[in-house]
Amino acid sequence: MNKENATPLPVGNSIFDRLIEDGFYYVDKTLFIKDILDSNAQFLLCTRPRRFGKTLNQYMLKCFFENTTEIGGKDTRALFNGLNIKKAGEKYLEHQGKYP
Repeated sequence: MNKENATPLPVGNSIFDRLIEDGFYYVDKTLFIKDILDSNAQFLLCTRPRRFGKTLNQYMLKCFFENTTEIGGKDTRALFNGLNIKKAGEKYLEHQGKYP
């Protein structure tokens, strides 16, 4: 394998938008959003062992659900292009960018 063409690993980086924008290796966990929307749970408790992606998942949820353009932030919808949640259907995408 040629090191020049290798996708960098996001060691110590848990910020979703930076991972996607900077082209880091990312295991697509966006169907977690679908699971949340499909559940009827009033509350969500995410317990995982250390170093298991809790912070990364929280940033992913924030980038998906939060409407950042109203406060002068960047539009995060493009971050999800090519990821599984985009393929899940319009039913899920209508929630994107709708919540504070």
